Amino acid sequence: MIAAESALVLGSATGLLSSPAVAETWRLTPSVNVRETYTSNANLAPSGQAQSSFVTTLGAGLRVAGNGARVQLNGFVGVSGNYYAGDYSSNNSNNIFVNANLLGSVEAIEKFFFIEGAVNVSQQYLSPFGPTPASNIGVTDNRYTSVGFRLSPYIRGVFPGGTTYLLRSDSIWSNLGQVQNAPGSTSSFTQVWSGRLDSPIRTFGWSADASATRTSFSAQERDTTSEIVRGYLNWRPDPQVLVYAIGGYEWNNYYLTQSDNIVYGAGGEWRPTERTLVKGNWQERFFGSSYLAQVTHRNPFTAFDVNASRNISTYPQQLFAAPAGGDLAALLNATFITRIPDPVQRAQAVQQFLATSGLPSTLQSPLNYYIQQVILYEQQSATFTLLGVRNSTAFTVYNRKQEAISGGTGAALPPQLAFGQNNTQRGGAITYSHQLTPLTNLNATATRYQTTATAPLTARSTTNAFLLSAGTRLGPKTDGVTGLTYTDFDSDVTNDYTAFTVYVGLNHRF
Repeated sequence: MIAAESALVLGSATGLLSSPAVAETWRLTPSVNVRETYTSNANLAPSGQAQSSFVTTLGAGLRVAGNGARVQLNGFVGVSGNYYAGDYSSNNSNNIFVNANLLGSVEAIEKFFFIEGAVNVSQQYLSPFGPTPASNIGVTDNRYTSVGFRLSPYIRGVFPGGTTYLLRSDSIWSNLGQVQNAPGSTSSFTQVWSGRLDSPIRTFGWSADASATRTSFSAQERDTTSEIVRGYLNWRPDPQVLVYAIGGYEWNNYYLTQSDNIVYGAGGEWRPTERTLVKGNWQERFFGSSYLAQVTHRNPFTAFDVNASRNISTYPQQLFAAPAGGDLAALLNATFITRIPDPVQRAQAVQQFLATSGLPSTLQSPLNYYIQQVILYEQQSATFTLLGVRNSTAFTVYNRKQEAISGGTGAALPPQLAFGQNNTQRGGAITYSHQLTPLTNLNATATRYQTTATAPLTARSTTNAFLLSAGTRLGPKTDGVTGLTYTDFDSDVTNDYTAFTVYVGLNHRF
């Protein structure tokens, strides 16, 4: 039943196909919510030390969906607070949490000069081997608030003859709030200058790119720097096929590691249909092989994304990178492209479908841990979604191994921050939604997440979580939700724990 009647998905779930679409370029949606939760283990303590609590959560948010002629702004800002009563009420654990994910751009000079900006405020974790509860109900010193800002002015255009050009600057600031015993070591800045030229490709063509990256961390005596220039020889034997060779040079200064090396490699892409993309490239770099491979496909009923990559990055850059799998909202956006070409209306349809079906916007994905060094990572992920009139499902699996490239002549990180440097994260999640009535849905989700330290360390932690929830539409803009969760956490670094929660809540949009 999942696929057979899926042609009605957008009509029944979003209501956007029942009448001709009316363009609405800007939409602000304020919301408030209240939730009452009982948890058997508010302090995430081992058996015999757990303290139960009733938790009242109040929240407010604003979702922005805007696509003007020369200005765009999309995303969400929210704040919530928890009040604990019961065995755990005597503790000072009534917390305020802020979350924001905004992306905006301005076309300052028509078709030439653009300014893009982004804000990311989220709850992150200090140690991959400590508790990492999906919600903010469980109280843990392992959680902190990460704040990041990105400002990216750029120019782009076309030279006579058809060669395109792009010159861009990305400035990224990050700061960790509420981190105890880590004064002066929790802010960073990354500056990336990049440029690219692309000639028209008839049968043959060429491209060139260059970038310079500088990253500074508080308490570090010197910055890390990296520069790379590359040229590409392109060959398009068929309109659907592109093959290219890569050659260039790079210079890197990572304190204890300095190098300058020749860069070489090859890549290509194949687009058999407008809905399918297969692409990949390989390059020999100073750290060995760098590669990217991706296969994506979409239709009105299904979408999947399989990718693998190996490259370098930094903590502030990872804050604004796409998640390595698990981005269900992005897959739904791809699925809806055929039916809803307008990006603003499509974003609204995705959010409404998620609310109606009970599916989460993101599934489990690797976590980003604070590191004052350049990260060498290797990751693989696969995410799939299948949509139906009454039944929908999605799953994701991932594997990510990372290590810190030699660096740092400044102060050593406190132990709770140093844990995030060298480890492997493996995990996955599967979620299933069933539409009981046009107004009520059931959802079941299972998640497993494991982190293993890189040898010679032997640390390991594993989290298994299960969620069963039900949501119903109480009014045109009001939803009710109830559910229960069970979490089992096992670690050889900190204490194990199990936690059971049951909750009921109301969400209202204005």
